[in-house]
Amino acid sequence: MKVALDYREAAVANRAGKGEHIYQLTKSSLESDSKLEWVLLVSPGQKLRLPQGKFQTVEIPASGAFWHILVVLWLSIFKPVDLYFATASVIIPSFVIRVPVVTTLFDFTTWRFPKTHYAHAHWIEKMFMSRALRRSKALIAISEFTKQEAIELFGIEPDKITVTPLGVDTDFFKPQQLSAEQQLNISTKYNLPAEFILCLATIEPRKNMIAAIESFRRISKQFPNLKLVLAGGKGWHATSIIEQANGKVIFTGYIDDQDRPAIYSLAKVFVFPSLYEGFGLPPLEAMACGTPTVVSDRASLPEVAGKIAAQVSLEQPKQLDEALIKYLSLKPAQKKEWQIDARAWSKKFSWSNTAKQTIEVLTKVS
Repeated sequence: MKVALDYREAAVANRAGKGEHIYQLTKSSLESDSKLEWVLLVSPGQKLRLPQGKFQTVEIPASGAFWHILVVLWLSIFKPVDLYFATASVIIPSFVIRVPVVTTLFDFTTWRFPKTHYAHAHWIEKMFMSRALRRSKALIAISEFTKQEAIELFGIEPDKITVTPLGVDTDFFKPQQLSAEQQLNISTKYNLPAEFILCLATIEPRKNMIAAIESFRRISKQFPNLKLVLAGGKGWHATSIIEQANGKVIFTGYIDDQDRPAIYSLAKVFVFPSLYEGFGLPPLEAMACGTPTVVSDRASLPEVAGKIAAQVSLEQPKQLDEALIKYLSLKPAQKKEWQIDARAWSKKFSWSNTAKQTIEVLTKVS
């Protein structure tokens, strides 16, 4: 069974949420005994780093809107695959006729928070989302929250949507015991202070880093040596967020994949006060690394945090202050107990399970 998917976001050096999902899903599938043969669609010049297995790469010689148009024509005229798995964009599933389509639902920020997106991205989803969902043979949601959003916003039948939560590699994301030399190297690379609260996300309004900055200002007098580290690439309206920071707030830029476990482990607390998430991988990664984690009680984050991480109301800023102070004040024995519970919780989310559940949906449709 040949399944084509848009692999472009997974074939970049600095993968964001969707790209990480596509990469891990494909990688886990190739490492299993799946009978699927992936046809990975990329842009010219993109390179893949995947284990050997049943897949082929097809370069689509275009960019932007023309890339999507060529894919639609390729699928419709030649029918080169048995199924198209829409993992990044809703444009292609809106128009493909001869090949059945399964579409992944990540989130609906363009409906709930339209001002946090570039105008062109907002209108593309407004124009094509409803048609894509209607034409898809099946839908995959990355959280129960996203499934309920699709039902509420578009009237989708619940039986059409399968929830396949994202995963975390707990062999990679785990508490790190760094030598003095290793700690010095990574601290120098990212200008990290000796003690810090960490927030790792794309710098954009939806991630609500302003709440972390304001909370840190309120509690910083109690922890004079503490700083706030905001890690991640610059997104939409990043400049306005950066301008509101002060000398005790450090922006590292994008963190290389291989360095993330170490930085999570060095942090005293991880905070993720996002306004809206389809899933939210960073809190799960931080928990797998044993870092006390605070999240907002919004959207899918309670699913990810379970009863382990602290959940706070953004309408009551004092809750965020109190949660940070509590975790910053943990005694070694208390932190160790928290780490054991967090590691056990994070192990419930695996990419192999994500791949297995996804493949079951794709196989049924074909």
